[in-house]
Amino acid sequence: MFAGIAGRYDLANRVLSGGVDRSWRRKVMAAAGSPGAGSTVVDVACGTGDLALLFAKAGARVVGVDFTYEMVALAPSKETGRGGDLAWLQGDGLQLPVGDGVADAATIAFGLRNVADRRRCIREMARVVRPGGRVLVLEFSMPQRDAFGRIYRAYLEHVLPRIGGALSGDRSAYDYLDDTVQGWPGPEQLQAEMEEDGLVDCGFERLWRGIACIHRGVVPAPGDGARVTRGSSGSGG
Repeated sequence: MFAGIAGRYDLANRVLSGGVDRSWRRKVMAAAGSPGAGSTVVDVACGTGDLALLFAKAGARVVGVDFTYEMVALAPSKETGRGGDLAWLQGDGLQLPVGDGVADAATIAFGLRNVADRRRCIREMARVVRPGGRVLVLEFSMPQRDAFGRIYRAYLEHVLPRIGGALSGDRSAYDYLDDTVQGWPGPEQLQAEMEEDGLVDCGFERLWRGIACIHRGVVPAPGDGARVTRGSSGSGG
């Protein structure tokens, strides 16, 4: 499915989000501590490289990994003006082709919904990050069931698949997006899973009244106890 829409994936993202997905990615970079020169970042499910390229522009060494070759193959063409070292790999988020503890941060943007086992993916991300480093997840979420939430659900179910299908040539890909977003766990549940899988200082930030969420966690040093920071409800975008 992703191979079939790779060529128009960026266009669909920009139109369907009104471009706000770019500001969300910048927030992920800030939440990762804005790693620059001398830092290493692993970006999982990197797609065509938007988030990875932000880190590289700041001077970080970046490894972008995506399961779909047709997606990650487009990333090198977007490298103009980058600052750091970049490597693009086709690989499985459940078995990352990266060594233990080599990264200062591991990120995944809008990809955790698409793996077969999200818990295993989080554990893999934590494996490749050094103690004290950060794991960041940017993912769609569902707002509360108020007036805004009802409007957003109607958009997901009826408008987004039509526009996404027209832009990409594959409506089923955007029906899939609607299904996976509406079936995604709430941020409190995902935070609890990250804590259960050993991350500390976990928390989240809701973006744009909850239509997306940034989750954060820290890889503990041996012997560290869990230190939990409850999620905020601040707006983003």
